[in-house]
Amino acid sequence: MRPGPGASVKRRKSRSSAAKHSVRVWRGTGREVLSHAALDVLLGETTAFLLAVGLPRKRLAAELRAQARRVTDGRRLQPSGATRVIKEGHESLVEIAGVVHDWHRLRRYTDRKSGDAAPLTGATLRELIGKRFPRTKVERTLDWMQGNGVVTRRRDGLFVPSMGRQVVLKGRRMRAIERTAALVPQYLSIALRNAQTSDPRERDVDRDARVFFLPRKYVRLWRAVALERTESFLEGLDNWLEDHTHPNDSGPTVEAAVHSYCYTGKPRRVTNSNTNIGRLDGRRHPAKLGFV
Repeated sequence: MRPGPGASVKRRKSRSSAAKHSVRVWRGTGREVLSHAALDVLLGETTAFLLAVGLPRKRLAAELRAQARRVTDGRRLQPSGATRVIKEGHESLVEIAGVVHDWHRLRRYTDRKSGDAAPLTGATLRELIGKRFPRTKVERTLDWMQGNGVVTRRRDGLFVPSMGRQVVLKGRRMRAIERTAALVPQYLSIALRNAQTSDPRERDVDRDARVFFLPRKYVRLWRAVALERTESFLEGLDNWLEDHTHPNDSGPTVEAAVHSYCYTGKPRRVTNSNTNIGRLDGRRHPAKLGFV
């Protein structure tokens, strides 16, 4: 069936829209600030994420209107109370991961023969938690670790870590939103700082290893390889950070972290790509490292 006359009009409109998005920018103090396409993607993807994790459309629309009023009035975009809640939750989760880290690293809590985390009595585990949490929060933290499967109490009454050296929270949308709320501002801060820093040595690492046409049959293997190599990579960096953290240092301190994620996109066809696909001729090419 041949396409009707309306099809070519739609294609022309689509191309025209794409061209408009590719060149339209907002300017401030004599500099290009943000492209129309980038704005659409940032706002659109954020909105789609909030809907996907279950936020009702009416509630989201009301929040967006409230945010628009804050922008118009020049008021603070993030209520201080909300920022504090997310910050405290993020720091608590990091410190809980630190408890598990200590459990696998400090001699008092590891098996002398194997070097693995040793089963601990309740009193000893509370002592370990108390190295990172105030005494008033130790019991609550232990309950949280049990409730979220971070530790397991065996029949003999001893506690063991359930996830090895890692802490992975599964299947909780609320946790997904809170974690995203803690990590996204960090990435936005990195992107802005790197864009404003001319000296490459002063930039934070922001790099990718990426290909655009990985056969779907390799996806499961890709995820397994990424998990295995990332765990080893992060364990080394985690040890370095723990060796150099000093909360009581006389000088200023900052939060420092490495965040890794494995991305698997939606199915795509070669015809949808604007890249040079001539290299897809059966020859092998190494993945490239891109960086900002």
